[in-house]
Amino acid sequence: MQRRSLAILAALLMGVSVLAVAAPASASDPPDGAAYVALGDSEAAGTGNLPYVDRECLRSRKAYPAWLAKMLDTDVVSVACAGATTDDVIDTQVDALGPDTRLVTITVGVNNLDWQRVLRECSADGDRVLCAEAQAAAAAAMAALPADIARMLGVVRAHAPGAEIFVAGYPLLFGDLTTGTCRAGTDRGEHVIFSAAETQFINGAIETLNLAISGGVTAHQAATGDARVAYVDVTGHFDGHGLCDTRGRWISGVVSGTPVRDRGFHLNPPGMREYAEVLAARIDR
Repeated sequence: MQRRSLAILAALLMGVSVLAVAAPASASDPPDGAAYVALGDSEAAGTGNLPYVDRECLRSRKAYPAWLAKMLDTDVVSVACAGATTDDVIDTQVDALGPDTRLVTITVGVNNLDWQRVLRECSADGDRVLCAEAQAAAAAAMAALPADIARMLGVVRAHAPGAEIFVAGYPLLFGDLTTGTCRAGTDRGEHVIFSAAETQFINGAIETLNLAISGGVTAHQAATGDARVAYVDVTGHFDGHGLCDTRGRWISGVVSGTPVRDRGFHLNPPGMREYAEVLAARIDR
């Protein structure tokens, strides 16, 4: 079952990406912008944590923006949507912002890369030529990501001139496993098992992704002098809580069946709460 693990991960992530398309701000959003607005993809939407408040975007009432709003004693308007890219944030989500917006949180970037294709083509059942092509395309998208993030931040800033903007990275899926295997749930009754090499490959890709996102924030700051935009690294706070780690999991493994299948490889409620805690510690109250 090890040989199917990357393909299963790809299928799960692809399912979320094609299921949801970034939705525009709702009609109830204040015309001058909500005080706190959450933007981004499935991580910001809380995908996998039922119940959903928006099934189109797989947006949960247990997402980290909801936890963060409680911690800050404020309200939040979330337009985060599973499958969203930086272009989706620009094209639809920024409509929720305005001159009254004082706080913006963003988690986005992974869907720019089409890593689902890499995982699918580079699994043991994949084709070497297609794998190489997928890796080349992902590498090109990764190289472009800092510029994509910087461009997105310029648009967000234009829509929310008075806001503090926090761009958070992604936690690593797996813990510090260096040998052996990681059993990460079941798919149609069969165990999904990742080798040490696979977990290292996936964690390494996420680390590279986070560096690209952080680089985009730095590029925006350098080009504009905008001191009210910050990158927030969450990886260290999840140490010991990844899949097959030594302490309680803050990330869900593979779960079969609808609608719980959406949980796979997304933060669970304790993970969402910790993500919010990390952001709350960075926000000047």
